[in-house]
Amino acid sequence: MEARFLACYEEWLGIQEADLDELLQAISTQHGNRERSDAELRELVERCMRHYEEYHERRRGLVRDDSPTFLCPPWCNSFENSMIWAGGCRPSMFIRLIYSLSSSGLEAHLDAPAGRAVSSHGEGLMGLSSSQLARVNEIHRSTLQEEDKITSQMATLQENVADGPLLPIVKKRQMWQWSGTSRVENGGGDAEVEAAMEEYTESMERLVQEADRLRVETARTLVLEILTSKQAVELLVAAKQLQLSVHECGHQRDQRNGRGR
Repeated sequence: MEARFLACYEEWLGIQEADLDELLQAISTQHGNRERSDAELRELVERCMRHYEEYHERRRGLVRDDSPTFLCPPWCNSFENSMIWAGGCRPSMFIRLIYSLSSSGLEAHLDAPAGRAVSSHGEGLMGLSSSQLARVNEIHRSTLQEEDKITSQMATLQENVADGPLLPIVKKRQMWQWSGTSRVENGGGDAEVEAAMEEYTESMERLVQEADRLRVETARTLVLEILTSKQAVELLVAAKQLQLSVHECGHQRDQRNGRGR
């Protein structure tokens, strides 16, 4: 099964690299003799988003087969896994990238106690307008709320391992050991464990699928509804460069530490 998971991820990395090459070419022509039209940039952005959505559609079946694997995927390096949230990146990372790209003239953050967006901005690399910034701040706030909801549900699921239905099975096994009898003599037990784990697996699947939905919706809203075509290209370049760099450098780090393939 791991081969299918690995193939899906490596195919996605290859698509990321190909899309990044196209995006970088689009940026370079903006400073050359021929600028790409807004329609051409928009078509490129939409194609990249289709690839992102198609990847998550391929993931859907794999998550259904083995959702716990996506919480610490063996096809990722240890550094990538340290940043995993509900099977992938945090959706709010896209928004933080926008803030970082505009950091020369933009400082924006959420005032946690009051829950308000506080910002000051200038031109910045992306040149966000006031109306764009207001929409980015709003989606940041709503995305964080949805992330917190999923995080809370994940924590509850993990804490429930110490409760039913697994705990009674553990106690039953202890009684077998103390009495000196076997599981077979007491009617088994492994089937109960498998059934309990399957119940948790189904809950994990729903959470990973919900997180994937939030990832796709956040990215789509930003690049297709809020940002201009040129700004969307800049964001996609930054996001893909970040993922590919973390993957490559993390893999090299694992090799130096005697880990990884």
